[in-house]
Amino acid sequence: MKTKDVFVGGLGVYVPEKMSMETAVAEGMIDAAAAKEYDFAGIAVAGETPAPDMALHAVREALHRSGKDQSALGMLLYASVWYQGPDGWCPQYYIQRHAVGGNVVAAEVRQGCMGMFSALELAAGYLMGVPERDSAVITSADNFNSPRIDRLRFSPHFPMADAGCAVVLSRTPGFARLESVNAVTLPEYEGMHRSGEPMFPPGETLGRPLNFAATKKHWMENAEQPPGGPLPIIAAQDELVNRTLEESGIGIDDVTKVAYVNGSRGRVEGRGMIPLGLPMSRSTWDFSRTIGHAGASDQFISLEHLVRTGELGPGDHFLMLGVGPGFNIACAVFSILERPSWAE
Repeated sequence: MKTKDVFVGGLGVYVPEKMSMETAVAEGMIDAAAAKEYDFAGIAVAGETPAPDMALHAVREALHRSGKDQSALGMLLYASVWYQGPDGWCPQYYIQRHAVGGNVVAAEVRQGCMGMFSALELAAGYLMGVPERDSAVITSADNFNSPRIDRLRFSPHFPMADAGCAVVLSRTPGFARLESVNAVTLPEYEGMHRSGEPMFPPGETLGRPLNFAATKKHWMENAEQPPGGPLPIIAAQDELVNRTLEESGIGIDDVTKVAYVNGSRGRVEGRGMIPLGLPMSRSTWDFSRTIGHAGASDQFISLEHLVRTGELGPGDHFLMLGVGPGFNIACAVFSILERPSWAE
């Protein structure tokens, strides 16, 4: 979707203290060979801090940086991956009560690790649909401390981290402009993340651990594979990126930085940078390896870091790629217009 006059007014993040991989190896959370292969420096771990409180911090920071009054907001979207709090409870209303207020449209987006892309597309469409709508805020946070998930082993190449992010989108000019956002689904890969698991009763009602490594292995060994193996995924990503770049009016050589999912170096390079034809120096790997895979927040935490430290400045273009179970792929392009006052 090519967007028109949708700007970034503010960004907010919450990244807790980080556990070093040396500590993780020493405590038996991951074996030394895997730690060396993944090449992460550390993993952000929030302890007992609730995910919605991390999102609340990020939203407040994004609103403060945007200079927007809460009364200007018309929509609040909360993207989540893991459990947020009590069963039957809705985290978006907690954020609305404590940070946003008012009578905004508030909803939770459950789209796996590309949930912020879906929220971005929904919020941009909401703002463009009615000229009188001024601003929207999208946020995400997750805390993976749980006996139901082994954060460093459950999904190869993606050690899970705890963090939160928030973005204020506005129709009035901001420091960055959203040029285009798109997504595509390859449903033939839907079974990859449930193979071997009964659909009822749901795993969480039985306390069954989540193990994507096991479901993918079962899928590879027992399910009818789509023809071409991973090639359709690569082809779909290429088409998606090319379409997003075309809608943004730039080419791949115009991209200053790329944020892929915070995976291992091999996964970021092999699934992200090599297909784009770009070197790892144009990726956010050096930063993301210090955090880990923070659910749907990865790319937006990287954007905040790059803007705040000046690695992205006026005239630069930022491309983000996301993937999620389903199988979903998403892409977005931002243009940096100016250096915001809150940057270092």
